[in-house]
Amino acid sequence: MLAFKKVILTSWLLISTVFALDVTSNRVDRGSISLNLGSITIHSGASWSIINNAVSAFVGSLDVQSGAGLYITSTSPLIALQVTLTSLLSTINNDGTIVFDSRASLTSSTYNLVGLSFTNTGEMFLAASGIVPSSMSITAANWDNSGLIYFSQNQRSSGTVSLGATGGSITNDGQICLINEVYQQTTSIKGSGCITADQDSTIYISNSLLPVATTQSFNLVDSDSSIVAQALSTPQTFNVYGFGNGNKLGITLPLTPALGIPIKPAYSYNAATGILTVRNLLVTQNFNIGTGYNPSLFSIVTDAGA
Repeated sequence: MLAFKKVILTSWLLISTVFALDVTSNRVDRGSISLNLGSITIHSGASWSIINNAVSAFVGSLDVQSGAGLYITSTSPLIALQVTLTSLLSTINNDGTIVFDSRASLTSSTYNLVGLSFTNTGEMFLAASGIVPSSMSITAANWDNSGLIYFSQNQRSSGTVSLGATGGSITNDGQICLINEVYQQTTSIKGSGCITADQDSTIYISNSLLPVATTQSFNLVDSDSSIVAQALSTPQTFNVYGFGNGNKLGITLPLTPALGIPIKPAYSYNAATGILTVRNLLVTQNFNIGTGYNPSLFSIVTDAGA
């Protein structure tokens, strides 16, 4: 009986050991491989490069330590990357560098990271070609970024970026950058970080009922980028940097004078506070763009990219 217990115990330890992977030195894999390895840890000083593996499905937690790197790339126009971590019990922790790069592909890429929690203090770069719409989402219930996350496409398409669990919250104390992307907000946003729209990107505040911290900033870099917010009867005030040079701020409805006595114009700028208010009948939205603007240079246009 004692021998039987030893066999059972040994087998259980073997199973527990097999379903985990520690990467302690530089490793390169090419072509099709399985990531059905349980929890994966890439230790400081090590890296793992996975090249031209069409489907990379993580089944356990992912931990990239400081000074470590995970690189999943496609160099073929025929191979689009599908990178997933969908276990609701797994965690994603990045203190190093994570790169998913499918810019060479002519087809749609999908990056879908769920998990119980997501923590990034390092750098993450998620890139696709944009020739056809690609989806990029990091939607863990517990979501914290104090590093850099970069979402990029070679060209603008209808693909979207999703962050956090819908109706929940994310904490951004770092920087989130968008290149030829649309970020669709579905959570409250906490923290004192920045979300930056560059190269024809749009920040779409689709649910203005969910609060955005007054310490969070939105940055417009180029003339083709925009911020569009849902208009409400109880508006928020969003901090915006870089407004000008032809980029756009707006709401999800056409700008029209607001009903009331007296009737208020479709938009107004308070030169003392730096608040730009845009209106449609009974709903409004506020943007803190800063002082020093000449409102006579403002105009109502349509944002074709929103």
